[in-house]
Amino acid sequence: MKKIRVALIGYGRSGRNIHRKLLLQLPDKYEFVAFVEQDKERREMIERENGMQALSDYRELFGRTDIDLVINASFSFDHARISYDLLANGFDVLSEKPASGNVNDFECALKAAKEHGKQYFIFQQYRFAPAYMKMREIVASGKLGRPVQYTFNFDGFARRWDWQTVHGFSAGSLRNTGPHPMDWALDVMGHPQDIDVFCAMDRAHTYGDGEDYVKMILRAPGAPVCDIEISSAFGFGGKDTYQVHGTRGCLTGTDNGLKWKYYVDEEAPEQHLTTTPLRTEDCTPIYCGEELPMHEEEWIPNAEEARTFNSKGLNYYNALYDTLTTGAPFLIKNDEILLQLKITEEAYRQNADMFK
Repeated sequence: MKKIRVALIGYGRSGRNIHRKLLLQLPDKYEFVAFVEQDKERREMIERENGMQALSDYRELFGRTDIDLVINASFSFDHARISYDLLANGFDVLSEKPASGNVNDFECALKAAKEHGKQYFIFQQYRFAPAYMKMREIVASGKLGRPVQYTFNFDGFARRWDWQTVHGFSAGSLRNTGPHPMDWALDVMGHPQDIDVFCAMDRAHTYGDGEDYVKMILRAPGAPVCDIEISSAFGFGGKDTYQVHGTRGCLTGTDNGLKWKYYVDEEAPEQHLTTTPLRTEDCTPIYCGEELPMHEEEWIPNAEEARTFNSKGLNYYNALYDTLTTGAPFLIKNDEILLQLKITEEAYRQNADMFK
């Protein structure tokens, strides 16, 4: 089995705690051949943990022929710039999200990938989450009827004070967390180009000037409405991550399990539209009501699927391996990422007064 030789840029929470952790679980498919880290103490950590001397500048990778993939887990505001340099110097690149702080820089990186014949991927692993994939399977079965609305909630109650609260660093909740529910929303909508965006932002208790509250509504002709909520100001339960409103049923749940209920047309009482006031035989006014025979089902992830943060990352990297070694089409396309960035720009435009 061919091993993909990997260089990792950045040894912070994403580089060390996500990408390194995931690839060490796939030793038959990936191996690290280089690490890059600006911070001296973290370079010493790399040597202790990996038995390999780390580089201090990603440009030291240029000219090497023993690297199949570079993972760009640098600061968010450097993602597009560094990816562009890597692509222009002949490397296939996997970049952390957000892919870019703006549409223009991402398009430049896309152009570099095309001109130099290289592959460019963005780490949007939530598309591979077991619960999300199960939700899509249930909707596709037709049991819930036509989906009218999807709601994706990323809520909690927490203060934050690191660099990822600073808008000028390409941070804030929409860029930090938003790529995941936005990717889900655009996927279930079919990635329409003609899309209406409403977005309200606020700063509840973040220490930086970036938003920690986002409410986004996406609408497009022929597509279900998508409601995205990212809030650091709601600490009670009850808002499940996944919600589907359907014409014959509905679904709710989290990565720890889904439940859904629906009715079957043939089992439902026959009804007809009436425009006269409803009443009993003795003329007592009544409300429109019936007892629909509802079917209820649930899904509980197995032991491996339950390791949700780990499982979706492994699913991503297994799919990426197939693409890199066999040329299999990759699930997440860069024009989908571009659409996401365009919507992000529109959302910030609508809330420009926050960032003056």
